Amino acid sequence: MKNFLTRKLSGLTVSLCLQLGIASLLALGMHAAQAQSAATGKTTESAVTVELIQAKVTKTADGKEHFSSADSIRPGDVIEYRAVYTNRTDKPVNGVIATLPVPEGLEYLPHSAKPNVNVQAAAKNGEFAAEPLMHLVAGKSTPRPYADYRKVNWQLGQLPAHGKATVSLRVGVQVYVPVVAPNTPAVLPTKK
Repeated sequence: MKNFLTRKLSGLTVSLCLQLGIASLLALGMHAAQAQSAATGKTTESAVTVELIQAKVTKTADGKEHFSSADSIRPGDVIEYRAVYTNRTDKPVNGVIATLPVPEGLEYLPHSAKPNVNVQAAAKNGEFAAEPLMHLVAGKSTPRPYADYRKVNWQLGQLPAHGKATVSLRVGVQVYVPVVAPNTPAVLPTKK
């Protein structure tokens, strides 16, 4: 999978912009920096790096999974996001929290977060809880639709010296329907 869309992040000096407006993946670097601060009491920008890998997941005729470039996607495609956290120091880093956002237009696929230990999800309200997320509908607690999930995080704890930790999740690409104000004509982009 590493030959596909890959970005490396380091501490607070991250800069990333992926297709579908996934600029919010900057949170990966911020959490790495937070873990560094918790471990040392100060920020060392290069202690933990994060590598983000994005790939389209398809199945072959015999049912085996195949990973390919996610440079071009369509509604219904499945994308896997994988983040590899690497401790570049000779000391363990404590309090590592990995967070992957789920941007609008993508739907988190149920139970796809790996590893499935110490993992929680959040909707727009930002309150993390174990899957499935619940909410009140007509006074009754019901599962929240997976399309509402906006973040998934893992409490990784300690990252050993020169150690690595990998987290991943899968999302489905949703059909995009532009929001149009009432009594306003819709203007759709034209192909050039």
